[in-house]
Amino acid sequence: MDNENKKHRLVHYEPTRSISPIREMMDRFFNDDFFMRTPFGMERELIRGVQFPKVDISENEKDIVVTANVPGLSADNIHIDVDDDVLSISGAIEKEHKEGKEGETFYRFEREYGEFRREFSLPARVDKNNVRAATKNGVLTVTLPKSVVDARKRISVKEE
Repeated sequence: MDNENKKHRLVHYEPTRSISPIREMMDRFFNDDFFMRTPFGMERELIRGVQFPKVDISENEKDIVVTANVPGLSADNIHIDVDDDVLSISGAIEKEHKEGKEGETFYRFEREYGEFRREFSLPARVDKNNVRAATKNGVLTVTLPKSVVDARKRISVKEE
């Protein structure tokens, strides 16, 4: 290339490149647990709109089925409570304490840890004595048989 063509070469400009380190530092600062709690004690998941575990809830003639992603959790760390028409899934994710090997540097710690709790209103009354829960490959399945006693009953209206 001659000097004339070098003068007019276009270079892609990235306006955020110079502030990228500052942005990362501010993100780390404001994502700290101190800033992610409200005065009323709401957890950061509520503020961010991210809730754990993510669930699917379905219903058929006999059962209500709740399926939740619980990767890395053992059955001992998951607690399930059923009260009338409310299902609660709670537990704890233990923080792994990793010591860096010599010459090893950690750049990010993003995996969540701590206690979690989700509550769901159930679309029908359930037989609390026959609820089943199992985990397989990081997926929790809770099967809640519908209560026959609390089945809907139509009442005829009499004219007096």
